[in-house]
Amino acid sequence: MAQGLQCWNAAGQIVVDLGDYNMRYMGATSLSIASGTTNTWGVAFGGMRTTGWLAVPRSVAWGTEFYCIPGNDAFTVRYTPTGYISARTVIFDVYSFG
Repeated sequence: MAQGLQCWNAAGQIVVDLGDYNMRYMGATSLSIASGTTNTWGVAFGGMRTTGWLAVPRSVAWGTEFYCIPGNDAFTVRYTPTGYISARTVIFDVYSFG
């Protein structure tokens, strides 16, 4: 059972959310990256939504160089360093929560 603390302001907007959400593993997908200067890619993942979902890079060697932005039926992967990227395949684990 999820537990936590949530507080709203007078306008009904949530201002504090210390919730403990149950997460469900939804699957994994991979992204094959060619060497070059591109630093943004789209990855399809059916059922994904902009809220209540997240994708996490599984690859330890490159896990801190990528971040993901959830979308509808897909997510965007961004490479944080600027400039050249070497060819590689990155695996992402996808979760839903809420």
